[in-house]
Amino acid sequence: MVSSIGRTAREQLTGRYVLAVVAFLALVYGVTQNIGTVFAIALGLAFVETISILRETPTVDSRWVGVGLGAFITIASLGWLSWELTAAAGTGGPAWFPALTALIGVWFLFDARADFAEETDSDSPDDMTASEVMLVMNHAHLVVEELKQEPKTVAELADACDLTESRVREALDVGTDDGMIYRVNAGTGDDAKRYALDESKVGGLAFVRSNGKRILRRLARPFRR
Repeated sequence: MVSSIGRTAREQLTGRYVLAVVAFLALVYGVTQNIGTVFAIALGLAFVETISILRETPTVDSRWVGVGLGAFITIASLGWLSWELTAAAGTGGPAWFPALTALIGVWFLFDARADFAEETDSDSPDDMTASEVMLVMNHAHLVVEELKQEPKTVAELADACDLTESRVREALDVGTDDGMIYRVNAGTGDDAKRYALDESKVGGLAFVRSNGKRILRRLARPFRR
């Protein structure tokens, strides 16, 4: 299992990605001049990447990753909330934020319970885990940004976005289902299949219209079982 996790980490943490993260953290420090802020952001990124790597490793049961994630968020948030409530008057921060993150942690726990209860292996967006939905939507954003320049093939998008071709196809599936992305007829064969962007369906309102119901259904999934 350890070797599988290491292999997945090497595949995801490419040199380009690591350099981009370092540049981002350097930019944050240049703007804030606060090493504590940089450390907090770096810790958050490391946590998110660890969860992503574990989810992507075939030998790791992603359902238990969800349990661990939910338990960690809930316990940490409740500890934070307790500190805020017991802090001296005027020294504590707003208590509503750790209360909100505790509820998010509880949602992850219920979502993990739903994963254990589910026996089908559907790949539809409604049956994806929360982290998978976020990952696919992030990849879709990268693909859309590239297609704003010109139509591209799957291989070209994979190279430009630093993604695998399978990840690009997942993102394209989301875009083509909504009509935001469409195929341009440019010959036969996979190398000739180019995808273009319908910019009339790009923007905040279009995103809410095309993804709002999907997101709400996904959020309600743990409580439908």
